[in-house]
Amino acid sequence: MAQLSGSDIVYMARVAVPKIIALRVEIGTRFPASVTSQGKVLLAALDEDALAETLAAPSASRVVIAPPDLGELRSELQTVRAQCWALADEELAPGVRSIAAPVRDGSGNVRAAVNVTVHAAETSLERLIEQHLPPLLAAAGKISADWKRMKDRPYEAVGEH
Repeated sequence: MAQLSGSDIVYMARVAVPKIIALRVEIGTRFPASVTSQGKVLLAALDEDALAETLAAPSASRVVIAPPDLGELRSELQTVRAQCWALADEELAPGVRSIAAPVRDGSGNVRAAVNVTVHAAETSLERLIEQHLPPLLAAAGKISADWKRMKDRPYEAVGEH
């Protein structure tokens, strides 16, 4: 799970799967949002002014990318908004492909994104979309429902007495 921080995504939670070749991603890892599936989900939730401001911010990640083609990115974000999920196919790094879905709060605002990342040599785009996307969307929906339930509970600050 990641949230937007400037023009980057920042990992807030992660479940690693044991693999011979592993991606090094830890809590706090930053990647440029425009080349990640989670970033595209989060960017698609912004209005035009917030999107322009976000994309103008320099990345604080250590990943060097070419500046995105804003016309192509805006077109892709329209697709992401319409289908409610995003794909990044070897954009962040060769061999890395992922899909992401939004996590919403009780008001329907996108607050985070969850994703599944695979090695392109092991998982085709078709398999990623057909087999991994449905459970990902279901998980994002359940997390969103939990977020809403949490916000609906009475809250009382506990302090020193």
